[in-house]
Amino acid sequence: VSTQSTGSTQSTGNSALYKSVSELKYTRALRYQLFFLNEYLRACKNGKDLLGSVTIRGHVYNDPELFSLEDLCNVKDRTMIESLRPIVTSWLQHVDNCGLCRGKGFICELCERKEVIYPFQLNTVFQCQMCWTCFHSSCFTGTCPKCARIRSRRTLSQEDPAPQERFSND
Repeated sequence: VSTQSTGSTQSTGNSALYKSVSELKYTRALRYQLFFLNEYLRACKNGKDLLGSVTIRGHVYNDPELFSLEDLCNVKDRTMIESLRPIVTSWLQHVDNCGLCRGKGFICELCERKEVIYPFQLNTVFQCQMCWTCFHSSCFTGTCPKCARIRSRRTLSQEDPAPQERFSND
């Protein structure tokens, strides 16, 4: 069973399901945390051992929107939540204590607090879906400054005359 959505918006049926079934909503949040944490651990030479010790199926942390029938049964009886919580805790502790992983975190350029933020901080961090930069949710106003800079540079480069035209003596 897939609760996958197309693009960045979910169908209203899936959204309603997550709102009405609190265990499913919480499980989904844990799986999204694992999804983002997995990216940090895969890139970390010290984190690969943690990934190797996990006994859950790969789709649980590689595709947080995909639920098998067994997964849905495990959500209902809360065994999935009980199995995911310690993994999330362990992976979070690794990122907190690992200089390599902390170095891949973000500083919110909107408020410029020196606090390192991460995409797996689902309740407090917003991640731009275009450039993947992270901001505090409370700071983000709807326009990503990094994407705005990229658009501005593209516009300038398109308006800039070709080098041979700039330096011609005519």
